Amino acid sequence: MAIFPDSPGTHHEDLVRRDRTVLWHPFATLALWEREDPPVIASGKGVWLTDINGHRMLDGTASLWVNLLGHRHPALDRALISQTEHIAHSTFLGATHEAAITLAERLLGLAPAGLTRVFYSDNGSTAVEIAMKLAFLFQRSRRLRQGKKIPATFFSLERGYHGDTLGTVGAGGIERFHHLFGPLVRSSVTAPAPDCSRCPAGLIRTSCDLECADMAVRILETHQEDLVAALVEPLLQAAGGMIVWPSGYLGRLARACRDLDIPLIADEVATGFGRTGTLFACEQEGVSPDFMAVGKTLTGGYLPLAATLVRESVYETVREDPGTFYHGHSYTANPLACRVALATLDCLESEKLLAAIPEKRERIRKAWQPLESSPFAGNLRFIGLIAALDLHKADGSPLDDPAILSAIREKARRKGLLIRPLGATLYLIPPLSVSLEEAELMARILSDSLWEAHREGLFGKLP
Repeated sequence: MAIFPDSPGTHHEDLVRRDRTVLWHPFATLALWEREDPPVIASGKGVWLTDINGHRMLDGTASLWVNLLGHRHPALDRALISQTEHIAHSTFLGATHEAAITLAERLLGLAPAGLTRVFYSDNGSTAVEIAMKLAFLFQRSRRLRQGKKIPATFFSLERGYHGDTLGTVGAGGIERFHHLFGPLVRSSVTAPAPDCSRCPAGLIRTSCDLECADMAVRILETHQEDLVAALVEPLLQAAGGMIVWPSGYLGRLARACRDLDIPLIADEVATGFGRTGTLFACEQEGVSPDFMAVGKTLTGGYLPLAATLVRESVYETVREDPGTFYHGHSYTANPLACRVALATLDCLESEKLLAAIPEKRERIRKAWQPLESSPFAGNLRFIGLIAALDLHKADGSPLDDPAILSAIREKARRKGLLIRPLGATLYLIPPLSVSLEEAELMARILSDSLWEAHREGLFGKLP
């Protein structure tokens, strides 16, 4: 493994200085960012990234959850280059192309039963926003015919995250992300997140009967007439702290939505294409939503592309009233992205990546076993090839000090792993193509970094 240089070279320092002069990075606490020394990524191969100083790092977040097959995958490279020999982009307003048609057919063939139409966009937030708009138009038309009040509120979960457009911000439940924009948005009706480590009913999973699901169902029943749709991230609330749902919660919620005639929107932007162990998270509990948003890994991390899948009844209703859905993007169904997405689906199938997940997950679990008895980490959890843990203080409260987290990130980076904590939650989301040895190495580097921070006293006075 390459050695991290003690003093970054002049080229690195110059680029970082220029970055700080002209750029504004997402989700960055600006005063802290201005003092950090970020890596300047130059290249990638497989699950490895290399900065301009030649230091190699494992991509522990799959480049913010988008990379599925590794960097510079030959099949994706070929698909991209091949498409450039024909056309890079043409409008999707009043025209179409083969890659978009074929990709839609493939997606609908893989998706839960009942979804029949695809509306393309370019990011997950927008894909969810489209689902919210279409759900409103669907409900508006139905309620007008029935002579009933038109609903204008969504159901969502606390600590939920669906994007940064204003509609999705209103449905979001992460205080630090969303509270400042409260005056601009319509808030959702929310139920507690089904987080077994902080059970909203104060129970223990081994002896409970999913009272958290019953709480959500009661809220749905109470607000039934006011709800446009229920919007959830199935099985895993990722940005909310890698909250892994208890088995059965999704199915019970979906049945309640069906019984109450409330459309269900499944936000599978982060959970889709194998992240939770199946192609889509909804599969694990036999749920067929009315709308499903996908993105992130759809192109294997190569290009921005997202899609909203809907039922035929929604299409037919909007077709009749209002007749036109006024929403679109200049780069809708970009041919380059669609062609790479098709290659991604081919590789996902041919490389048998889903079948390999359990063995890779077990390697991570074993490497983290020493952390189970540590005085600073708890709530180790796994779903698909995602592993997460929470840092805590001696009194059990979250250890989310930005300075400590920055130090941990730096330790991991020096050892050859790039991570990005979510508050007190540390996690690994490798590309599905990661080898057994690389998965174990990621886990071991993170574990070693935490023990080193503990020995140095960064966590304060712990047992």
